[in-house]
Amino acid sequence: MFIKEVTTHKELKDFIQFPKKLYHGCLHYVPPLDSAEMQALTHHPAMEFCTLKLWMAYENEEVVGRIAGIINHKCNELKGQKRVRFGWFDTIDDYSVAEALLSTVEAWGKENGLTELCGPSRFSNMDKQAMLVEGFDQTSSIEADYNYPYYPQFVEKFGLVKEVDYVQYKVQVLEVPEKINSLCERITERSKVHFHKFKNKAEMKRYGKEFFKVINQSYQHIFNFIPLTEKEIDYMVDNNFAVADLELVSVLEDENGKMVGIAFCLPSLSEAFRKANGRLFPFGWIHILRALKRNNLVDMYLTGVIPEYANSGIHILYHKQLNEAFLKKGYQYAITSQQLETNNAIHIWSKYAAEPFCRRRCYKKDIL
Repeated sequence: MFIKEVTTHKELKDFIQFPKKLYHGCLHYVPPLDSAEMQALTHHPAMEFCTLKLWMAYENEEVVGRIAGIINHKCNELKGQKRVRFGWFDTIDDYSVAEALLSTVEAWGKENGLTELCGPSRFSNMDKQAMLVEGFDQTSSIEADYNYPYYPQFVEKFGLVKEVDYVQYKVQVLEVPEKINSLCERITERSKVHFHKFKNKAEMKRYGKEFFKVINQSYQHIFNFIPLTEKEIDYMVDNNFAVADLELVSVLEDENGKMVGIAFCLPSLSEAFRKANGRLFPFGWIHILRALKRNNLVDMYLTGVIPEYANSGIHILYHKQLNEAFLKKGYQYAITSQQLETNNAIHIWSKYAAEPFCRRRCYKKDIL
């Protein structure tokens, strides 16, 4: 077995295709779109302040593992850290392969004067991050990675330890609880906030930049987050708002029309992506279009409120509005976004018919 850095276009395509072979026949793995992976690995705007290297492991000329090493110089500077991240990590069920891949990133980090290895993570926490440690019998949402149960065993054997956990819940879509209705009335009266109703998608897309500026404010103290640049915001708007549903995007404004809270949801595209198997053409787009129109499952992608309203309870308002929209559209279940287990906002799910769905973990290790 040997490790080789990805240097050619063919090797990059092999890097992107490897998980399809690894997870062939796995009912819970959701392959990302090949085009989206290629774009992320070659033209992501975060590359302006990140250094990226890719490696693959080979056994008898056959790919048996892959990994990315990422140095986010901006994050290291802002947070006073000296970290190298590992991401796009996949391996066959052989610890020696995982060890070789992780050691390669660790050595690269040491060569660059870094003192910590962390991950799994990509460029920021707006990308896929963290490793599945509970919920292996669940099908992942498209914004999160699936992995086999041996992955956490391998990284822990390598010496990586838990840094933070993210949790997701599966919420049964039922009528809004009466206690939520009465609570919303009090919050609305006290906070003076109201919903902005979009006239059309064009107006919603114009609000896109402001939407992600709210994300910049509301996520500023969240693990691994650094403010999105203008180019990153444009990237996020283009990749999210093109397929957005007006009724599944919630915007809260104060009495002066300032955006203070947001929520963004999409019908689940997991089964559509499984059927597309990474390709939009010739038929992948049909599966995606059908999933956007007819579905019984919805994914809650992004939610947040600006710091001034952090303890005001206004997040309950958009949960109520979305609950009503989910009922109208016939969704039976909603999958929440990944939330830190220490985030007080997760307590909202105790008021609904919710159950744990998945738990994912970010790891760290000192580089010696």
